[in-house]
Order: sequence, then C-alpha cells, then structure tokens
Amino acid sequence: MIQSTLDVIKYGFNSRRAWWFTATSRSRARFTRTVIGSYWLGIANLIFCVLLGSVYGVVFKVPNPKEYFIYLGLGFSIWSSISGSLNSSPTIFSINSENIKNLKINPVFYVLEEWAFQIQTFCQSFIIIILFLVFLSPVVVVNLLVFTPIHLLNLFLLLLWLPLLICLSASRFQDIYQLIPIFTQLVFLLSPIFYYERDLGYLSKITDYNILYKILGLLRDSITKGEFHFRESLIILFANLLMIIFSFSLFNKLKKNLIFYL
Repeated sequence: MIQSTLDVIKYGFNSRRAWWFTATSRSRARFTRTVIGSYWLGIANLIFCVLLGSVYGVVFKVPNPKEYFIYLGLGFSIWSSISGSLNSSPTIFSINSENIKNLKINPVFYVLEEWAFQIQTFCQSFIIIILFLVFLSPVVVVNLLVFTPIHLLNLFLLLLWLPLLICLSASRFQDIYQLIPIFTQLVFLLSPIFYYERDLGYLSKITDYNILYKILGLLRDSITKGEFHFRESLIILFANLLMIIFSFSLFNKLKKNLIFYL
C-alpha cells in the first residue's frame, strides 16, 4: 500500500509542470474574452456575500454587521471551493475518457490537473475577498499569514483525496453523478456558514462529525480569531494523510479496469 502510494506521488511530482500548466491554461481559457479576467471569481463571490450578508443580517438580526460579513465572506468563499471541487469530481474521468483510452497517460494526471485547477480558482477568489476584508479588519492579513498554513494544507489535501475517491466511484456507479450535488447541498444547509454555530443550540454537536465543515470552520476561525486549534488540526492532518494513502492505493488497484467503465 505504501509503495503504491509512493509511486503515485512520484509520478505526480515528476509530471507537476505538465498538470499545473494544463490547469493554468484552463483558468486562462475560462476568462479569455473578459476584460478583468480571473478577477471575476473574487468579484462574483464578493457581490454574492454583500447581497446575502445584507439579507441574512436582517433575518438573523445580527448585532455586529461587520463581524457577520467577515464571517460570511470567509465561510462562503471556502465553501465555494469545496463544493466546486466535489461537484466537478464525478466527471473527471468521463470528460477525459478519450485521452485515457488512446494515450499512455496515467489517469491520475487528470485528477491532479483538476486539483491544481481548484487550488488556482480558490486562491484567485480568496485573495480578492481578503483584500476587501482588510478594510473591515486589518488584523485579517496578520492572522492569515500566522495562523492559517496548517489549515490551508488540510483544505488542499481534502481537495485531493476526496475528489479522487468520488471520481473512482462515479466511473463505476453512475448514480454518484446524481448524489454528489444533493450531498453538497445538504452539507451546506446543515453547516454554520450563513449562520453562527451557536444558533444551532444543542444541535451544534452535529458539526463535530462534519469533516467538510470542520476544515472550513478551523480555517475561518484562524483568520477571524487568530487561533491555531493545534490539536484538532494535527488530527485532521493525520486523517488526511491516511486518506491520501488509501485513495492512491485504491486508485492503483482499480486503474487497470477503469477503461472498461468509460
């Protein structure tokens, strides 16, 4: 298991320039005919957060609108990256089926390309949000640089192994295509992104078993409150590493049969 994982990691490292370049090309092509290019990612999230923040701020009668907008802006930006990655993962192999069938390229290349694309999308969007939030709370930048590295690492690792497991499952079971959007919608509604965790009352315990929200919440808290959450972060990091080993091993086991399902 360890050796198969190391083989995939070695392949990914050796081909890093290729899949990073193809992901960058996708990002550029996405906004080819626009004036401000990829800045639209951050601006779209910003507009969305301003509008929803205004509405939900009134609905939930928040006592501190500035604090709530920072909370909402960070939470929604992080969630957009997670949900975007999960929703696109079932089609990774099917979209590239012709290349997988006709070219001698390890299929994990396309998973790594999608991973790089999602990271680039997240960074382009998140930077715009952070630049705007600096005007509301300058300490956001300090907290981002000091407290968030391990939380960002956990987020990026999650966006690698979970989509890999999903696209492996979707290549065999087509029902996954229908279930993932439902799953992400339910997780979104059950997660304290538009509302505070304390508003859940005794139901707040459900967030302890929500790994997607755990990673989102720890990253958001590290920026807004300047907290490390060292113990929880290390546990999640260890779990992420175990899941990467498992997902890569499963990929090596199933990749020979992958072509029969495409």
